[in-house]
Amino acid sequence: MALSHITYGLTSLVLLFAVYLKYSRRSTPVPPGPRSWRIGGVTHLIPKKHPWLSYARWSERFGPIISFRVYNQTVVVLNDTKAVHELLDKRQAFYSDRPRSWMLHDLCGRANTVFNISATNDRHRKYRTLLRGGLSPQATLSYAPLLECELADLVTRLNDSPALYREHIRRNAAAIIMRVAYGYTVAKDNDLFVRTAEEASQISGLAMAPGRWLVNYFPLLRFVPGWFPGAGFQRQAAIWRKELDKLSGVPHQWVRDQMAAGIDNDCFTTRLLKPSSGKVASVDEEDIIKWAAGGLYAGAADTTFSALVSFILLMAVHPDVQDRARAEILELTGADRLPFVSDIPQFHYLSAVLKEVLRFAPVAPLALPHQVTQEDEYGGYRIPKNATVMANVWSIMHDETLYPDPYTFDPSRFIPVKSGDSLQPDPRGYSFGFGRRTCPGSHFAETSMLLIMAGILLKFDISSSRPRPAIHPLEFTSGITSHIKPFDINIVSRK
Repeated sequence: MALSHITYGLTSLVLLFAVYLKYSRRSTPVPPGPRSWRIGGVTHLIPKKHPWLSYARWSERFGPIISFRVYNQTVVVLNDTKAVHELLDKRQAFYSDRPRSWMLHDLCGRANTVFNISATNDRHRKYRTLLRGGLSPQATLSYAPLLECELADLVTRLNDSPALYREHIRRNAAAIIMRVAYGYTVAKDNDLFVRTAEEASQISGLAMAPGRWLVNYFPLLRFVPGWFPGAGFQRQAAIWRKELDKLSGVPHQWVRDQMAAGIDNDCFTTRLLKPSSGKVASVDEEDIIKWAAGGLYAGAADTTFSALVSFILLMAVHPDVQDRARAEILELTGADRLPFVSDIPQFHYLSAVLKEVLRFAPVAPLALPHQVTQEDEYGGYRIPKNATVMANVWSIMHDETLYPDPYTFDPSRFIPVKSGDSLQPDPRGYSFGFGRRTCPGSHFAETSMLLIMAGILLKFDISSSRPRPAIHPLEFTSGITSHIKPFDINIVSRK
């Protein structure tokens, strides 16, 4: 009897202690932020353009970690590198999920994409394994002839119509990744596959727009029939679902048809569908291959395009940087040949230029959102379970404690000096994602961009009548990816 009383007492104490911990933790405040309306939260305060700038301003008032509510969803924004490293990297085991977007994931059928799938889904690990192998340094070298061929085509197009440089860069980025993913050659402008992929990217951005779709915050609305008054989101989702299916379905079927005809090209998809081992992919394995290949285009085309557009515009207003980078390239290649992939490791200053482009004009000013799968505590604040957690890459890249004079474009900040001054943090650590969501194709992307940068600087002079930038003079586009807004420049062939 005495033993049972003791057991009962100990059990009660444990339960009471658990309840105490639960409610004492609940009493810990969430990170501070702007005042919310009772129903909509801060939907009235989040701008449609450049939200990262608003978050950076809010952090000046509330601190580096801020939080706010969008309807019934808690959003936590990390505006400094310490919080990003501690949470998204060190605690990646439960900070690597994706927030559920009922509009995009469910109604538009994109839950299985590389970027949207839950980190707890076994497919996520399989995707990353395939992509790491397909875009590894060794695999990148195997694509050197393709990269060099497309560089020559880009130079020819720039020489013929330099004013259309943005169209030429977009075509180059699309041609490379479509050839890598599917063995498909982009033979003409306004290519059907490329246009389909670009439309799919735009649709994804609209479907994920914060605060735009009530179904994302009140999931029961997904059961409302499309004919019901006010259910326009259902009709829109049906249209978008059909369009988005083309991104992965149509190119994959094209590869299948080429293989059946015996005229397929070596590429990411064919290497996996008919590996050297001779083992035929199962239905499930082929579905994973299809989605992984679709992720190649979605992850590479827009980001490469944005970085290279910003690079060209920055060269136009920084002729000193342009001249120094060109001198390095000429010393290695001479004026008579285009750069090779094998030259890239020797482009030290050009590598610093790329780093500064990624820092000054981050391609993804807001990293794709993560979701925390369990309640956590950091810096005296409570991070609620299922909160959306975003890294404000823009804020980090322009933090003057990390990068002195952050609004000055200065590649030399990444060049070692004899005085022994420590280098500023490598921005690539913030440009390609965090934790288990780090981009598996970063080496391929960097190789491709450096080769194109070298080829353009070797063959063209870039200039502008626009005065050299002072503080905040350049404007940026807004969206999932961003680049400097175009202004008048001249691209002239070097004779």
